[in-house]
Amino acid sequence: MIQTITSLKNDLVKRAASLKVKKYRQREGLFLLEGKRAVEEALASGWKLQCLFYTKLPAGWETRAQESPLPWYEVPLPVLQKITATEDPQSVAALVELKQEDLASFAPQQGLVLVLDEIRDPGNLGTLIRTADALGAKGVVLLENTADLYNPKVVRSTMGSLFHLPIFTGVSVEALAAWCQKRQFALWATALEGAEDVTKLQWPQKVALVLGSEAEGVSSQLLARADQKVKIPMAGHAESLNVAIAGGILLFEASRNQK
Repeated sequence: MIQTITSLKNDLVKRAASLKVKKYRQREGLFLLEGKRAVEEALASGWKLQCLFYTKLPAGWETRAQESPLPWYEVPLPVLQKITATEDPQSVAALVELKQEDLASFAPQQGLVLVLDEIRDPGNLGTLIRTADALGAKGVVLLENTADLYNPKVVRSTMGSLFHLPIFTGVSVEALAAWCQKRQFALWATALEGAEDVTKLQWPQKVALVLGSEAEGVSSQLLARADQKVKIPMAGHAESLNVAIAGGILLFEASRNQK
């Protein structure tokens, strides 16, 4: 169902533009999704879309737009720029309903679950989710005070992986520990002190791996609960790695060892 919006003052345009702010995302129960590939992933994933905006329909989408029960709004570039807050937005955007996954009912039989502890940078968070997806993680747990999963920068950085994995948000340390105990997942955490070289360890078939904040690392509360503290061996003089890079190395190491 194709309609047209031309005004920057249109109520739906203003509502969509407000979703750049977390409190409005929570109030509306919606987040903004940009780009042809990401929208295709959302449409195929079972997530609920409320409407779509476009300046130019991608090739082959004309029939889809005309036959869809969802409203598809053709808009001029300035309207799409207002909605997305980017100077050069991709030609398609959508409003998608927020989803709240329930950790208590999550029961993978084996594999790795990535746990992120107060990761604040949206780009790092999105990249870690995308990497977890690429390397076969079973899910991602975002502990309290981690960046908002539905921040537009996070959503863009996941490159559609948001729709491939169960992702659990706002999880407390206590809830994580209880889940690990119930599901018999070993709790591993990255650390600088008292940690073992991760390349010399045998990875359990069921492990929850915790990466800590860019500035502080894994919290002392979590380190105290960890079954194993791990570190990446460093041959050079750099004192640390970007958390997204470190996560990629650790996830790759897990994927090699959990076969």
